[in-house]
Amino acid sequence: MGFVTGFTGGATLTLSIAYLSVLAHQRNREEQGRSLRAQALAIQSLIDPIPQPLPPTRSEVAAAKRAEAIEVVKDRWNDEIENAVRWVQRTDWEDVREGLEGTIASLWSTAFGESMQDSAAKVQTGLEAGAKRAKAGAESAASKIKAQAKGAFEQAKAEEEDFAAKVKDNALQARLAAWREAQRAEKQVCEKAVEAEAAVKSALEKSKEKATEAVGKARSAVGLTGEGTALGHVDLAALNPVQKALDQRFERPSGDRRSVAEVLKQRYTRLDKRDNTVLRGL
Repeated sequence: MGFVTGFTGGATLTLSIAYLSVLAHQRNREEQGRSLRAQALAIQSLIDPIPQPLPPTRSEVAAAKRAEAIEVVKDRWNDEIENAVRWVQRTDWEDVREGLEGTIASLWSTAFGESMQDSAAKVQTGLEAGAKRAKAGAESAASKIKAQAKGAFEQAKAEEEDFAAKVKDNALQARLAAWREAQRAEKQVCEKAVEAEAAVKSALEKSKEKATEAVGKARSAVGLTGEGTALGHVDLAALNPVQKALDQRFERPSGDRRSVAEVLKQRYTRLDKRDNTVLRGL
């Protein structure tokens, strides 16, 4: 503990002395710099003195006069405002009000020959009489309006009942007309359906006849036997190679009854020995 305390105290003392030495050196340098600058300025003033300022121009003189005039006007304005505020603060407004009332009363008496109190009493009396007349007129008008409103309400009620009856009659007539129109439309639809069914039947019969005729032509074209021959049976011996190929092409598929050896033999037959009238894969 004693070693740590001694070491800490010695380090603190050493650092304090170093800091104070650096600070003193910095202060001395700053003082020397200020002294050098002052000496340089004094020598410069001796060698090259500072010139005297030029006299003010006309514009500068005019600007100075305007500024002076503005300042004077501001001062006067401030004085007037201060005097007005002091007058407002020092004036007794009760005396002013009484004086104005007396002046107005004297002018009224001079102009109309009577005092303001008498004129006010007359005006009040006239106002009361006018109010009474207005009240009576309003009551009579209200009674008339009430009677007219009652009559208008009764008339409107009667017109409403009449209008409701007319609306019911019109609704019934409209429903009846709609029912009749629906019956007529249903009848027309049924007639059209019958006509369309007949047209479809006739078209089907015509299509069937045309199909039968086309089948007969196809049979005769590909060499079908006529009487006593089943549909699709072809006499291959009576056909030429082209007709035979066409018949094999459009013949219905049937089960292949050949053996494996026959199929392989037919597939690997040489081209010059193969029967080209038989289609491949059949």
